[in-house]
Amino acid sequence: MPRRGVPAARVLSGPAALWAARVLLAGCHAELFPDPVLTASPSAEPRAGAAVTLSCRTQLRRERPAGRLLFAFYKGGGALRGWGLSSELQVRAASAAHSGSYWCEATTEDSRVWKRSPELEVRVQGPSSSAAPPASKPAPRKPAAPGTPAVELPRPPPPPPPAPSSEDPGSTPPPQAPDPHLLHQMGLLLKQMQDVRALLGHLVTELRNLSGHLKLETVKGRVEQE
Repeated sequence: MPRRGVPAARVLSGPAALWAARVLLAGCHAELFPDPVLTASPSAEPRAGAAVTLSCRTQLRRERPAGRLLFAFYKGGGALRGWGLSSELQVRAASAAHSGSYWCEATTEDSRVWKRSPELEVRVQGPSSSAAPPASKPAPRKPAAPGTPAVELPRPPPPPPPAPSSEDPGSTPPPQAPDPHLLHQMGLLLKQMQDVRALLGHLVTELRNLSGHLKLETVKGRVEQE
């Protein structure tokens, strides 16, 4: 039993005093700022191409010591922006890829207190039908004044006759220019044929001379034998 005139807090000592100090410290830190709430402006269901602002709404309580909060933003399983002083995240032109679950986190500069917001579902809608330009209507024709003779517009010239098709047996294909490479190859082949012809003529002459010489030798041999 505590003694009279002595506060109860002074009676606590040892593990009980340490536990009480931790509870009081945690309570003070937990009340530094309320849980953040993530909001989307102007709407969580924006039209494609519209700008959207995500705001992580929370602030330090006035009765607490002066300090600053840091904010971070997440989507799905990844971080969109790391810790920073700004509590807003700007999306300049929303698209289908921006649809999903978002949340934010807030913490003190010393990182002793950290809190997370509930998830916010953002669904980007298709482009608004009002954004499409209205279809232009043809201007109404102005009626002719009474007594004005009707003017007949000239008829367009007839279309040119179709070009003859290669599948038509009676059509004649246009002449094509000879291939320069093919002409060069033909010239080389003709020159080689001329060289072969000259060589054959020389060979025939040699064979004739050899044949005459053999005949002469044969005649001489017979004369000597007789």
